[in-house]
This record gives sequence, structure tokens and C-alpha cells, in this order.
Amino acid sequence: MAEKIFDSAFLSRLALAIKAVEQDDVEPDSNNLQPLEPEDYEAIYTAYAESGGDAASARLQLVSVRERRDQALGHILQYVSDQYGFGRVEDLDDQKLEGVARDALGATACWMEEVEMQSRPAVRATALRDLLKAHHRLCESMLDLHDEILWPIAKRISPWPKEEGLE
Repeated sequence: MAEKIFDSAFLSRLALAIKAVEQDDVEPDSNNLQPLEPEDYEAIYTAYAESGGDAASARLQLVSVRERRDQALGHILQYVSDQYGFGRVEDLDDQKLEGVARDALGATACWMEEVEMQSRPAVRATALRDLLKAHHRLCESMLDLHDEILWPIAKRISPWPKEEGLE
């Protein structure tokens, strides 16, 4: 059986649902870092190219990993939806999608904590663990690419004051 591929319309809906869940979970006076805006990425890619890097290749690598990560998260949502008996995740109304997204994000957060705390992998494999493991690996790949490509350039061109410990 071929692996399910979610279309861009659903992934866009999912991104909005995740944003809503994350906004609900953030405390108003929190100092959490905010995601970069598209123009920030453009400035970083331009600076990367000016420093001798291949901006087009970097962009393609990041887009590819982001797409695979989003697909993996979609599979986790489908698993959660199936457990609740909701059916195809693409057919859920916005409220149910947010609820399923909240539970899926909770599962991924717990999985990441579990992975960080364990010195050896979990013994018993399950369908959900396999999905969480794949998603975690893709998130790590995304962070590695950000560390390699974006962060050094962002630090160099950033208008923000340099803070202790962030260099």
C-alpha cells in the first residue's frame, strides 16, 4: 500500500490549525521566539549567496525537508483521527482538526522529551512510535539545516543587539 500524500490545501489548513493551537498554548507575556517572516528568509538567502553559498540549493533543501516533516505530521494526525474514529483527517471541520492537531502536537512533544531522556531506543515498536520517530528525525534534519545554513548568516545580518550566550 502506498503511503498517503497530503495535498498542499490540507497542509495549509493544518498550518493554520497548528498556529491556533500554539497561540492558545503560549502565555501572553512569554518571551518565546517567533518564526521568521518570508522577508527575513529572503534577506538570509541573499546574504548566504553573497557569502559564497548556493542560496537556491539551500532553499530547495529546506523546502524538501519541511515538506517531508509536514507530511509526517499529517500521518500522525491521521493516526490520532483514526483512534478517535473521526475518519480522514482532511475531512475534519476546523474545530476537530484543531483538537486532533493539539493531541498530535502533544504526542510529538512527549516523544521528543522521551527521546532526549533515553539512552537507548524504546523496546516495543508501535505504529504511532514509528510515525513519531520519523517526524522527530525530520525535525532534527530541519534544525541541522537551519544551524548550517540560516543561523550563521542570520546572526551576521541581524539588527538585534547581541545577547550573552547566543553567539
